[in-house]
This record gives sequence, structure tokens and C-alpha cells, in this order.
Amino acid sequence: MARIVLGIGCSHTPQLHTPTDQWDIRAKRDAEDGLPFWYHGERLRFVELLEKRRHLDLESQITLAEREARLQKARAALDQLSRLYRDSRPDVTLIFGNDQAEIFIDEPRHAFTIMGAAEFENRPRTDDQIERLPPGIALSDSGHLPDESVRLPGHPALARHIYDALADLPGDVAYAPQQIRPDPMRASTSGMPHAYGFIYKQLMRDAVTPHVPVDTSTLFPPNQPTTRECFAFGQKVGEAIADWEPDVRVCIIASGGLSHFVVDEEFDRDLLAAMTTNEFERLFEYHEGYYQAGSSEIKSWIAAGGAMARNPLEGRVVDYQALYRTPAGTGSSAAFAAWT
Repeated sequence: MARIVLGIGCSHTPQLHTPTDQWDIRAKRDAEDGLPFWYHGERLRFVELLEKRRHLDLESQITLAEREARLQKARAALDQLSRLYRDSRPDVTLIFGNDQAEIFIDEPRHAFTIMGAAEFENRPRTDDQIERLPPGIALSDSGHLPDESVRLPGHPALARHIYDALADLPGDVAYAPQQIRPDPMRASTSGMPHAYGFIYKQLMRDAVTPHVPVDTSTLFPPNQPTTRECFAFGQKVGEAIADWEPDVRVCIIASGGLSHFVVDEEFDRDLLAAMTTNEFERLFEYHEGYYQAGSSEIKSWIAAGGAMARNPLEGRVVDYQALYRTPAGTGSSAAFAAWT
């Protein structure tokens, strides 16, 4: 029977592959854009966020020296996870990620989409796509996009088995038998979303195993699954893997999170503690406002946690780094966890 031999939770923030002196490109946008940020379930303007967090003295945590030290620790954690992945020798990998209008650009967006293509193509962005990106994003493309088009193996048999096993699950679950290819003039990539591209490059180091991308539509209302729905979905995925007859080794990966575009260390550490000890109930108690914008990617972790909940693996935090870029605490958290 199939068995889960490894679980990984991994942030995929662009800051991990942006030079630290260039973080200020996004910092300037944070301060000047005028758009509100989600923080503790509230929507706050930058000046309100700055005032609310002034007591944390985050100014001392955004120096170039501090940024560089934290970035190097985060990259070392990535190296450690990559070695764990290589040494676990999985036959197939499930990657729980999310799309950010990279391939899913037309309604309806399904709450969950299991991708069952036999092959996935990943490509660099076109010049036109780069022109349409927000400031500073293209600087990090080397972290998740190939230099030229590559073809990567999917696993249709497992993808379809999982989808069939979810037939009685309440909620909106879709199956994609072919790679989704939107009009590149409307989408930000003509390949795979960065949630998956980051894993290909940074964990698999371009030695991509047969895999099943699983999209959780966390970012775009109104069809966002709740944390409870994500966990229940993940549980059913885990049960389907356990019921699959082939004797294969399976790795589960959660790509994304944790808190951003406002870093909330207290929330992140509570989440990591709950996930590594299977205490998911307390994560459901947080207001949905904690799981919005960039922080919505935490739901991919919760879905992956559901898939591993009944598996005899021990969870641990490999590292956690708060990558602040402004004194208001905007930026990204970099979290790395393993279940072995």
C-alpha cells in the first residue's frame, strides 16, 4: 500500500531570492500604495499599522546586516529540507499550493483543484508579462522559474484516485486532466504557478519526481475554503493515499505562508506549534481575517497537515525567520518544517 514517508512545509516568499538591499523596492510600495493590510483580522492602512506596532521596535530588525543574517539562515533551512527530500526517495509527491492569477484567471475558481496531467511544462515569463508585474517581483524569478522551458512528470493515476475518493466530500473539488494554459497576455505566467515552481527549484533542485499539484483557492473571494474545510479536504486526501494499492513512497509538501504581507510572529509560532503536535482545533478558532491576502497560503499548510494527521510521522520546526522590510512589520515570514 502507498505510505507517506515525509512531510514538508516551506515558505516560498520572493524575498528568499531577492537581494536584501532590493527589499526596499517593495518596502516603498508598502508605504506609498495606500492599500490596506490585513493584520489580526483587521484592515489597516500603513500609517495605522506603523502606529499599532511601534512598541515592537521593528526598526532595529530591518537593517541590511540583520536582513542578510536572517536570509542566510532561511536559505540554510531550505538546503536542509532539500536534503531531507532527496534522502527520503519518494516515488510520488503531492504539492499543496495556491494560484495567484497565474493560471486560474477566469471564473469560476474552484475551492480545490487536483491536477492530473501526465506532464507539466514550466517556462520563464515573457517580456510582456514582466512588464505587467508589480515592482520588485521579477527580481526573484530565478527562485521559481527555469531559464528555459522544461517538462516535468505528473502522476495521473494517483491524482485521479484521490479525486474519485473525494466524491462524497462536501465542497467544490475539481479535477484537471490537462495542464491549465491561460492566455499569457492575461496571466502572469504561461507555465506553473510560483507555489509549485519554487518547490521544483528549491527543494527538488530540478530533479522533479512524478507529482500531483493540488491547488487551494485561498486568495480570491468569495470561493475561499475555510480552515476547517481545508483540513477536512486534506484528511480525505490522506485517506485516499492510505487506500491506494501500489507500494509507493509518498511525500506531502505545503508550499507558501506563513504570515505576510504583514509578519505576525506570535501567530506564526502558534500555528507551527499546533501543526507539529496535531492540535489543529486551535487554528480553527482564529478569525478568517488572519487567513487573508498572503497569509491565506497558510491554508495550504493546514490542508497538508490534514493529509498527514493520521500518519505516524513526527513534526518539527526546522527554522523560522521573520523577514521584515519596514518598521510597520511588512514583509514575509520564512517558515520551514518537516514531518519524518
